[in-house]
Amino acid sequence: MNTLKGYRILFTLICLTLLLALSIGNVKASTMQQTETDFAAMDAYVTEQMENLGIPGMALGIVQEGQIAHVQGFGVADSSGRAVTPQTPFYIGSVTKSFTALAVMQLVEAGKIDLEAPIQTYLPWFELADKQASAKITVRNLLNQTSGISTKDGNRFLSSQQGLEEIVRGLNFIQLSQPVGTTYQYSNLNYSIAGLIVEVVSGQSYAEYVTQHIFEPLDMRHSYTSRAPALEDGLAAGHHYMFGYAFEREYAVPPSGVPEGFLIASVEDMTHYVIAHLSDGSYGDTSILSAQGIAALHAAAIVTGGDAHYAMGWSVGVADGIPIVMHSGDTGHFHSVAVLMPDRHSGFVLLANASGFEQLEQVDGIASGVFNLLNGKSPAPVSLPIHVRFLYWAILLTPILMILGMAFSWRRLRNKGAGRNLLVVPLYCGVALLWLVVVPQLTKSSILTANRINHPELSFAVLASAVLGFGWSVIFTAMNLRRRKLN
Repeated sequence: MNTLKGYRILFTLICLTLLLALSIGNVKASTMQQTETDFAAMDAYVTEQMENLGIPGMALGIVQEGQIAHVQGFGVADSSGRAVTPQTPFYIGSVTKSFTALAVMQLVEAGKIDLEAPIQTYLPWFELADKQASAKITVRNLLNQTSGISTKDGNRFLSSQQGLEEIVRGLNFIQLSQPVGTTYQYSNLNYSIAGLIVEVVSGQSYAEYVTQHIFEPLDMRHSYTSRAPALEDGLAAGHHYMFGYAFEREYAVPPSGVPEGFLIASVEDMTHYVIAHLSDGSYGDTSILSAQGIAALHAAAIVTGGDAHYAMGWSVGVADGIPIVMHSGDTGHFHSVAVLMPDRHSGFVLLANASGFEQLEQVDGIASGVFNLLNGKSPAPVSLPIHVRFLYWAILLTPILMILGMAFSWRRLRNKGAGRNLLVVPLYCGVALLWLVVVPQLTKSSILTANRINHPELSFAVLASAVLGFGWSVIFTAMNLRRRKLN
């Protein structure tokens, strides 16, 4: 489901986080005198950063020259103290989108899907609020994130337990926020719809298709499309990082969300996947896609910001002069980063069993350090910017400060009578509007969907602030009016 900055719940910026982090990190990096990768030093770096940041467990897989060069587990998978190994399954978040794009491209090469065909070619009943625009959205628009469906609408169903087709059939109330094909908007719904097209065209469920056509050919023996079998194979426990600590946390995966962000894989299996992407679609003697198909998946299609572009399930850019193809993913309790360096025929995958408002930048920062080490640079220690921590605690403490302010204004009203502290009303209403209107608009998300799933403590604080703001404004105004009448 791969980044920030401000209110850290932006699915839109998740795919750009590593690109930005790499650019910043490389400014500070100094050249190391080494002719080959020092994997012991890399493991020591990841271990140190993980422990400093309080992340329970991580896994790292590195591919060089089209071969597995190094795989390593770090820390613990769950509260039992079970060690993370290269075979430990993790949720991979929005790195899943690259799998869905790959599945679509396989069906393109099989002659069953045309990227330029409208969605209605495969889902004749598909309809959004704008019927004419609905007929214009193509399969390519879905994969390039240019359908016009907003980031906010893409997160509407993260807590829904409705089935994939049921969700897509019920989208007739969704208003497009941009004209079809014109603007990049990272929207999870695009990939849910693409996943349903895979089902309809292939005659298999999305889970069956991915297992048969991707996991099995790539010998991904510790990869899954659902939680139950992954648990039997030692699935790591997810952790939500809040109040400065990581707490074990699990929640029900939305069935409609599997194609956009909820596949499960071990880091060792992910190196097989990286090899296929770096080797023109081949892993060993098995080919899952043609060289032309892989090139199409990686081709920059739409500007996402600066020099970065979105392709099909991948973000494309340049870091320290090196072309990269990457995607990050976050589920609210797991975080992942996958980076390909096609020109160097190398890449890596970093998985973490923790996430949170602060961990998004921290895990991506460790990935930036790994990138530097792989390219002969010294990584900078990862730390949390003070403004991020300040923002986090400011949001959490706002309801408490508001309650204290209510007690103070109540006391002044009783002691000094009506007409006092009239600034309380615009102040409290302003805070409520800030949380309910301004913040969701800036973050392109909703406190009732993505924020509630990924950052519940912040969502509850925002809701409490809004309720207190409007509620106390009404009560305070009523008390003032009553005192005026009595006087």
